[in-house]
Amino acid sequence: MLKINKENEPEFFLEYKRKKSPKVWKDYDTDIKEELKEFVLDKEQGKYCAYCQRTIYESDGGHIEHIQPRDRYPNLFQDYNNIIISCNEKHTCGKNKGNDYDENFINPVLDDPNEYLDFNLASGEIIPKYTQEKTLKFKRAKYTIEILNLNHYKLKEARKNLIDILQVYKENYDDYNEYLQFFLDDKHSFPELIKYYMQT
Repeated sequence: MLKINKENEPEFFLEYKRKKSPKVWKDYDTDIKEELKEFVLDKEQGKYCAYCQRTIYESDGGHIEHIQPRDRYPNLFQDYNNIIISCNEKHTCGKNKGNDYDENFINPVLDDPNEYLDFNLASGEIIPKYTQEKTLKFKRAKYTIEILNLNHYKLKEARKNLIDILQVYKENYDDYNEYLQFFLDDKHSFPELIKYYMQT
């Protein structure tokens, strides 16, 4: 997951609220939703899915995600701090999460996911950083991994493939951190995994 640092709420979104006074999410027209999606994806998430960190190359590869689902928390349907962008993979991330949510979910706007989640470099899995099963941090990590299906086989395989590539660079180049930085600069998927690998 990415840590999302929210910008100031964009003026075009505030103005739309003032003029149209939407009562539910369906009151927002397609154009404003698209503008909002592009703003959040570009300015706050660096073109990555907030949950799995795959690169979202085109706007239609992602959707507006309400962290606290709007069907269960209708008063938050237009709260800017509750809006992020998730990829459209149907078996993971926001599509898998749907309306599931409780206080154990790691909120990437309020929480730093790096305090809860780690990587298993041998398998490509995302794992809880703290292994004591009775602790709150373990419980929150496990719940979030499961609800977003962050260890779906396609995600694990993609992360493991990246780890194998990074390992080749590490074994063959003295200045491999510069090569790894290229992956980050090039907007390669899984930026937190790349940063993690650079520190190992």
